[in-house]
Amino acid sequence: MKNILVPTDFSDLATNAFEIGADLARTTNSSLHILHVASKREKVEESQKKMDELLKSDKLKGIEVKSVFLQEKLEGAIVKTARDIDVDIIVMGARGEKLSSRIVGSNTERVVRLAQRPVLVIKNKIEQFKIENIVFASSFYNEIKPVFPKIQQFAEFNDAKLHLLKVITPKNFETTSYTRKLMTDFAHRNDLKNYTINIYNEESKDAGINKFAKEVNADLIAMTTHGRKGLSQVLLGSLTETVASESQIPVLSVKLPEKKSNNRILFPE
Repeated sequence: MKNILVPTDFSDLATNAFEIGADLARTTNSSLHILHVASKREKVEESQKKMDELLKSDKLKGIEVKSVFLQEKLEGAIVKTARDIDVDIIVMGARGEKLSSRIVGSNTERVVRLAQRPVLVIKNKIEQFKIENIVFASSFYNEIKPVFPKIQQFAEFNDAKLHLLKVITPKNFETTSYTRKLMTDFAHRNDLKNYTINIYNEESKDAGINKFAKEVNADLIAMTTHGRKGLSQVLLGSLTETVASESQIPVLSVKLPEKKSNNRILFPE
């Protein structure tokens, strides 16, 4: 990890993410990039003053810090900056309550959907961000193969136990023997050492993930996302975005590679 991006609007929510980003930067000896996207009505002088105050924080001692000011559409600016700087992770604050509108969502949810970099969503102030237990919730199908190493490296760097989790719902039934073999083969293929295998039955996947994370006292929930857009996003939604909006535990989202569209298929999977 070399570059970490923390977008801020100087709110308490953003400050929570800023503090975690600073801790990560210090632990990994990374550069911390603090981004503020100004609205058209915002006074640049006031924003600069707030940024100057933030840069004086004791949290930043011993860390290489760079500040970035932009004035454009928020989530587009965050995604573009992450790409231009080639950041390894985006750390963002988010509202604590469940969002009422799936279609509109929040800026954090849209960044989770669009960013090609991992996004760490922080809800609450965390005095000591110590990662000991990570829940990795997944289907464990082959589509996650290209991006799982990022989650695995994050776990190994923190010397954390990885709790592999598959939630089985009435609508997506699998036999226990099939699911256990699927997950065991996955663990062996990735040469996992410090892990557990967990099959959880629940009415919905998001409820199962959140309940299990509480049961094992997880410090982090890690998931992959398809980053669906347009009508597909409206119809199918995103489990990762739902969990990120509901969970009080930090959520690490890693986007899966985009599938090439097939115009000959009316309803592609």
